Amino acid sequence: MLEKYMEKDKRMTAREAVERFVSDGDSLVIANCLYSTPYALLHEIIRQGKKNLTVFQQGGIDELDQLILGGCVKTLAMAYNFRVAGERIQTVLERALRRGELEIEDYSNYTLLTMLQAGAMGYPFLPVMSGIRETDVYRVERAFKGQKFGEVTCPFTGEKVVVVKGRNPDVAVLHVQRADKFGNAQLWGAMINSKWACLASHRVIVSCEQVVDEETILRSPHLTVVPGFRVCAVVEEPWGAHPSELLGFYDYDMAFRSLFFMQTMSEEGARAWMEEWVYGVADRREYLQHYVERFGLRFLQELRAKPYTSIPADYGATGRGAWDENEVSFNFQMTRAEFLRALEEKGGFVDGVDG
Repeated sequence: MLEKYMEKDKRMTAREAVERFVSDGDSLVIANCLYSTPYALLHEIIRQGKKNLTVFQQGGIDELDQLILGGCVKTLAMAYNFRVAGERIQTVLERALRRGELEIEDYSNYTLLTMLQAGAMGYPFLPVMSGIRETDVYRVERAFKGQKFGEVTCPFTGEKVVVVKGRNPDVAVLHVQRADKFGNAQLWGAMINSKWACLASHRVIVSCEQVVDEETILRSPHLTVVPGFRVCAVVEEPWGAHPSELLGFYDYDMAFRSLFFMQTMSEEGARAWMEEWVYGVADRREYLQHYVERFGLRFLQELRAKPYTSIPADYGATGRGAWDENEVSFNFQMTRAEFLRALEEKGGFVDGVDG
């Protein structure tokens, strides 16, 4: 049953994936931060006008601001969001908070990650470092009042241990270098929360630079950050993480990000940026076409990564099973029938041996 599900072709467009797997009121985790941000999927969520989302993000740069500008966010659970220009300027997030347009819950990077780890492993909670008690992250509860931290008694020392509640978001969105059509997704570089965010979530949407064949995935199994059976949709989306970095493909686009922060210092500028780069383009292809028209192809090409390939690792094995095609065991030097007779004669017969 599981094998049949894994072999399902899950390729679709970003529009189809968001329509099918993201609903108003969902909890959404961005399955990475500061690196390989899934902007193409987030822009599609904004274009489709998804509302009342509870968004989990360890560290944001501008993606959280864009979701807020799109009116998508009801509650934000976060550890950090980039702030620009000092106290004299209010960011998009600050303006939204001052107007009471969203709720916020503060975590540290470690406690937010642990929250996802607990959810991924099926635990109701996990312990965190007790030093968190000395901070407002622990003392102040807003959106998750009574459902943020707790204390349990250690069965070994009798001491009180701080625990964080496990979470299972409805949807995780992730961008990676490559995936196969079944959803086996491979990411290298800064992992941050990618693995735990995906494994904790009920549904996972993966966008990737390239859809590759299954053999390519099998030849580098250590790079698979989320297995196919946990993935609902695979979206082939070149430059899907721009303007963030993706090793092997492109660097940060600092100039483009600076444009966002400069424009969004005002309400009018923020609306203009969203209209130009999110609502004014139908998909990532049009986004890239507009980028080239606006800045020139050279600026995009300058971001492309220079090759720096890793040394291959040999994953070869004999491939020999317990029994060959003639039902003979190499280890025991007897057939399966002879092996079962020997077990019976020695009084060690195990009913139903089939392996």
